[in-house]
Parts: sequence; C-alpha cells; structure tokens
Amino acid sequence: MLSKIIMGLLQKISWKTRKWNLKFNLLEVYLHDGDCCWGFSFFEVIKDYRPYSLLAIEFRLPNGAERTETQLTNWDILCLSTPLYDWMGDLEESILWGYKPTRTQRILLNVANRLFK
Repeated sequence: MLSKIIMGLLQKISWKTRKWNLKFNLLEVYLHDGDCCWGFSFFEVIKDYRPYSLLAIEFRLPNGAERTETQLTNWDILCLSTPLYDWMGDLEESILWGYKPTRTQRILLNVANRLFK
C-alpha cells in the first residue's frame, strides 16, 4: 500500500518536472578536456542548455598545427555573456532586415563583436 503511494507521488513529480532542464556546478576545472580547453567555471547554472556563470574563463593553448596563439573560447562574468550575445544577435538580425542602429548601438555592437569573435 505504501509503495503504491510512493510510486504515485514519484510519477507525479516526474510528470510535473518533465520539461525542466536545469544543471548546477559549483566549480568546474578544465585541464585539457575533450575540446582541448583549459580553464574553469565558478557557480555555473545551465538552464535550457544555456550556461550562466558567476565567473568562467575557457581558453585553448597554441598547438603548432591549428592554432598559433592562445584563443579565448568562452568567458562569462556575472552571467552577462549569454544575454549580451542574444542582444548582439538580435541587433545584427534587425540590421540585416533594414533597421538603422543609433550611434550608441553601433558602438556597443562593435564592442560586443570584439568580445565574441
């Protein structure tokens, strides 16, 4: 009897949380991981496959064949890189469709392009 109640409760929990996609890492250190990256992420929350970190730095060292200098491949400070990247993509798409950005938007877009490319 008790096992049926527990099974029913667990099934309800499973059904209610089926659309959730949430992951939390307090500290993750990369020492030449599968992508040849070095770095760390501190207090990272991944919600719907999008990472948000309090502080994260990820880079690749030169290997003589593909890279001749160190590449910064990922960064995040105070969870700002994902919203900034979304804003940059939205503004670039608007420009593609004929929107004329203001001078401030052009300056911020140039700064964001240097940060992400």
